[in-house]
Amino acid sequence: MDRIDNYRFRIIWSLANQRETTNQFKENDLKYQFIKMQGQTNEENIYRLERQFQYDDSIKIIRKQVERYEDLVKEQAEMVERAKHNTFDVQSLQNQVKTIKGRR
Repeated sequence: MDRIDNYRFRIIWSLANQRETTNQFKENDLKYQFIKMQGQTNEENIYRLERQFQYDDSIKIIRKQVERYEDLVKEQAEMVERAKHNTFDVQSLQNQVKTIKGRR
């Protein structure tokens, strides 16, 4: 193997290794999100989750469940923010009414 081929081999090996590491991070992140979505877990559930990650179809289903859950959490947070904002607006209007009534 000449010097250039050796260099190419090392680059290809490094890229493949980096891709594998990145994929493992993504998989672990999805597992964490799924466990967080469940609210609690135990050793048996973690073992079951690890087994499910052996199948692409299961991973796709879990990913969809996590995405839907995160969308719902985001929607709920937005609704809470709007409710706080609306409460502030109502209080502000009530204060303006009191001020106007006090002028009479």
